Amino acid sequence: MKIALFFAAVVIAAPAAEAREIRMLERFNVGDYVKFGPTKPHKFQPHSNPSVLTRAGNELFNQRGNLEAVEAAKAYVAKYPGTTAMMLIDRGKIIFEAYQGMGNEAHEFYSMSIAKSMTSLAIGKALCNGVLKSLDVLTGDIVPELKINNYGPSTMRHLLTMSSGAFMTVIGGRPKYRSGIGWRAKTGKPYGGPSWPIRLGQITISDVLWGKVWDITENKNHAAPGEVFLYRNTEPMVMSKIIERLTGKSLAAYFDKHVWQQVRGAGTGHWEADIAGTTLAMSGFQVSLRDWGRIALWILAEHKKPGCFGDYLRQATTTQIKTSGLGGSAKTPFKGYGYQWWTDHPFAPGFWGKGHAGQELAINPESQKVLIKFGYRVYPGVSSGITKLYRNWHKN
Repeated sequence: MKIALFFAAVVIAAPAAEAREIRMLERFNVGDYVKFGPTKPHKFQPHSNPSVLTRAGNELFNQRGNLEAVEAAKAYVAKYPGTTAMMLIDRGKIIFEAYQGMGNEAHEFYSMSIAKSMTSLAIGKALCNGVLKSLDVLTGDIVPELKINNYGPSTMRHLLTMSSGAFMTVIGGRPKYRSGIGWRAKTGKPYGGPSWPIRLGQITISDVLWGKVWDITENKNHAAPGEVFLYRNTEPMVMSKIIERLTGKSLAAYFDKHVWQQVRGAGTGHWEADIAGTTLAMSGFQVSLRDWGRIALWILAEHKKPGCFGDYLRQATTTQIKTSGLGGSAKTPFKGYGYQWWTDHPFAPGFWGKGHAGQELAINPESQKVLIKFGYRVYPGVSSGITKLYRNWHKN
């Protein structure tokens, strides 16, 4: 197995997979979802003047535990062959960059639920641009269709903190459904969740939030808004609809104008949408590894600025609600949740974006250290290994 490293190229044999594996197809991890179905994702264009992303010089490389972190990162990539890309950044400089399997510099890496954290950035911009009057406005006042369920009396703050109480989840932010959703072309059998039916144009996000998929959702309205944290994929979908109603643009288009243009990415990117053009929001965002690095550095820069958006980011990336241990998020090691960011890990600093099957974005404003990792397989050791690497990097 060939691993392309920033400092070296090595060939490593793959170890045997362990039990209890969660996975996605490798080609989807490196951007192929956007090639399926009749839906049209939003496309992000390269900036005419991309922000500078440079490699560390010898002085920084030999400081702050960076040499040890690079060796640990090399060992991690070799040990876990489901890793497709990894980057470590210290004080704005790349100290490690690796690709494996189908991963390479040109591919766009699919974020799964790290897209929720990107959605939060768009919400912060909408607030600070005056489009969203407050985080305490009622969702149902903007999208009246949502008054049929707990989303209607929820505020934007409730949505950001996963506390709408709209339904109990059973796995991965999904509820239990009374029946399957959509149909598989090869077998005619339904899917267990909405993602593929949305991608294939069989259902819309409106169907999920207040239409035919909502009708078959079980254990609905289990708690009053704001009462308890419970991780759901639908909260970001609601935010997507809110941005649409307030701006007349899709969430991805709004993000493009107010975030991506400031990030100044060097490559293209995409964000999935349903057949009606509504941005998926809970997943579906993908850009190159280096542009993920640019996003992280932009967040660090904005995080320390005074003013509305800096204030929002500082709130968004610190604990706003304690994780509850209920439903499909019961096993999370994070003790807190901000505005679509995971916080308060007992063994690792900073705030985190996390995605199904091995996506990690760890940012620590205090140390200015960033870890970005993409993969398509998770089994024992994959996630804890990343936590250990990031924690040990901060010991120096």
